[in-house]
Amino acid sequence: MLVGAPQRITEYAKKGFAVEQPYPDEVRTAFERLMEAGYTSRLI
Repeated sequence: MLVGAPQRITEYAKKGFAVEQPYPDEVRTAFERLMEAGYTSRLI
């Protein structure tokens, strides 16, 4: 579930469902690495 959180934070804000929230580059890097490792079942 947590792997998809950065994606939801970004995408929901784009659609107007939430307020845009900044998050550190380290989080973005970790998100990308986890996606590359195959943790994609909870992505939107």
